Amino acid sequence: MEMIEQLLSRSDAAYRRWLASITDDVVADGVLVFCRDSLLERNATYRIGEWLTGCLMIGQEGDRGFFLRCDGGGGPVLWADLGGLGEDDLDVVAPSFDVWSHSRFALPPDPELPLTADVYVDGLPVDAVALLVRIRKLLGADWRFGDLRGLLAAQPFLAARSAHPYALLRHLEHAAELRPYVHYATDDGLAEIWSLADQR
Repeated sequence: MEMIEQLLSRSDAAYRRWLASITDDVVADGVLVFCRDSLLERNATYRIGEWLTGCLMIGQEGDRGFFLRCDGGGGPVLWADLGGLGEDDLDVVAPSFDVWSHSRFALPPDPELPLTADVYVDGLPVDAVALLVRIRKLLGADWRFGDLRGLLAAQPFLAARSAHPYALLRHLEHAAELRPYVHYATDDGLAEIWSLADQR
């Protein structure tokens, strides 16, 4: 914990001011940005100092961590998959914490992906209730469990309006069995969201 506190004292001044102004974790479009207590606990739990010297993990989105280099320079906010941490695995989210916080912790879209699109479910076997329950969770939908068989019979059906395909694409990386059934609307009809993986 002492090493984490030392890193925190050398972190971006804008980040330190922001951290002092909150008492709970901040959630923004699936991104969890840690309050001070969570910051200390998560950095110790994941042993970030062993993998990324001089960095603090300041937030998380599923299996992806968000990091700030603590050299007093106010550098970029970085991200990496928590399963493969190393300097070479880091990508830039924002040029500084200040910029990222003013964007409400938005993630950069992949340049070839649509920013938003209506999402449909199609092609599920009519008895695949368990898979539809998993898609419900993936999309954060509030379909009633009593309606699931009716939804399966009504495919394709609109599952989410103005969703973020790039965010769903990241979730589908860890849900291969759902990939064939989650689609987005294009001018030419429905297309699998997973087909966008080739455009990244």
